Amino acid sequence: RSAHHAFTTFAHSEVLEACALCLSPRKTRQACRAGSLSFQHVGLRTTRSGTTYGRYYTVNNPEFDLDALLKSRCDEDDEQDEDDLVGAECVDDDSEVAGEPRCDTSSPLSSIPSSPAASRPPSPAAQPAKRHRHSRPGPHSTAPATHKASKKRNSRRSRRTQAQNRVPEMDWTPRRSGVLRNARHIAEAQFERVDLDWDDQEVTSTGFTAKRSGGEEKLYALDDLIGPKAKVPGMKLIDWDGSETIGLCAQDGRTFGVLAGHPDDPNWDSVHESLASEIAARGARTSFPKASREHRRGRFGAEAHGVSHGGGQTAPGVLKHTKGMAATLAYLVGLTAMVRIAHFSSSVFYNWAPKLWTYYAEHMHSLFKNDPTLKRNFPYSVWACITINFGPRTVTFKHRDFGNLPFGWCAITALGKYDANRGGHLVLWECGLVIRFPPGSTIIIPSGIIHHSNTKIARRETRYSVTQYTSGALFRWVEHGCMLDEEYYNSLSPSEYDKAVEKNTRRWMEGARLWSTVSELQDVASERVDVLG
Repeated sequence: RSAHHAFTTFAHSEVLEACALCLSPRKTRQACRAGSLSFQHVGLRTTRSGTTYGRYYTVNNPEFDLDALLKSRCDEDDEQDEDDLVGAECVDDDSEVAGEPRCDTSSPLSSIPSSPAASRPPSPAAQPAKRHRHSRPGPHSTAPATHKASKKRNSRRSRRTQAQNRVPEMDWTPRRSGVLRNARHIAEAQFERVDLDWDDQEVTSTGFTAKRSGGEEKLYALDDLIGPKAKVPGMKLIDWDGSETIGLCAQDGRTFGVLAGHPDDPNWDSVHESLASEIAARGARTSFPKASREHRRGRFGAEAHGVSHGGGQTAPGVLKHTKGMAATLAYLVGLTAMVRIAHFSSSVFYNWAPKLWTYYAEHMHSLFKNDPTLKRNFPYSVWACITINFGPRTVTFKHRDFGNLPFGWCAITALGKYDANRGGHLVLWECGLVIRFPPGSTIIIPSGIIHHSNTKIARRETRYSVTQYTSGALFRWVEHGCMLDEEYYNSLSPSEYDKAVEKNTRRWMEGARLWSTVSELQDVASERVDVLG
């Protein structure tokens, strides 16, 4: 019989009581005679015949190892926790319907699309709905309760079927116009080379997320990093104009990020300035909880919107908010300017890392096909989630977004009114780069493995930003057949388990190989310009 309840019922002041569970009755008596435990303290009693009894069950398993269990649980928490979701949590109020099919990991995107769709598909009509999760055995229930639960399951099955009938097949191919536009930029792009060791990256044992890091609650001014008064040696300033496209590549030629710029629109300044004004106006009327104002990234209001997984959730789900915040986020995400930024960023992603983009598209196709109640933020963005940083002075601490896929890319768009020559720079610490980051421009980086931050802005200046990303837990969920880790590994044979563990050890390095080399990018870009132009 299990005694795990004893570990959660009593506070740390009664830890010795829980420790007694790890001993057999004979060893418990020996420990008590030695003075390390007392029957009175652990709640045991002794009869006149010398027999001990109490309210706890003893674990008569010599292989029981509390330290190993604790370490295992910490490893699970490290994998499951989604720390990127400031001020939001996944919907988790539904149960899996028995007999429903598992995640379909097959995808039509087995290779990079050769002829992207030129027409725009209809927008999904489904509204956010409750999602399912794996059911767990519960206590014995009465017949009326069973009948009520059965009716509830049938209702959920009906709602899910209706959602499947409402939602058209989603298009996960890039827009043709974006492919051509960005291909031309790549053909003319410059590249900034940095020295990075891909073998020395802090990723978890499965390769789906990066290892946790404490970060640093400190803000740096530009003078702290660049110039004669610099307190951090070896940093290089990239005086980027926010428009010219520049690739970031390592010494092996692999491109791991891009200074993307902005859409080719002579009126772009008015577009991104209007979005900044909308974010400012909505943020001023919003009361952010403390967790959304004071977090490891900085001291500014931030809220996430979209689909994610982790933090103890049993399945992926749409992030939930208060009624007012949900309305605010839905309004901002639906703005034309926000949609343009999202689609532009995803288009740049496709052109600069087509193999990685396809990896994203295949997994998201399987995820959304498995659960039609999930809703995409944007029709033509491959990322599952977006965070809006409401500022009004969004300047981040040095941090890594360790909940994201380590080799995955995150798009960051800067907004607001600040002097980009003096502040708001994007600092990539492992790269030794301090990048000028003007309002309205976008930079894409692997934010899960590279520490990044912003330089200070002036007191009366404003800065906002939006980021698009996908949590590593979503990729793990899909690759595990839309099951939690425990259920997935328990379903494997010994040989299958060994293969899965081996695949975990290779995931990070194989994922990093999805990044394109400089020569690959230039060759493909030239071909696309010739064919599509």
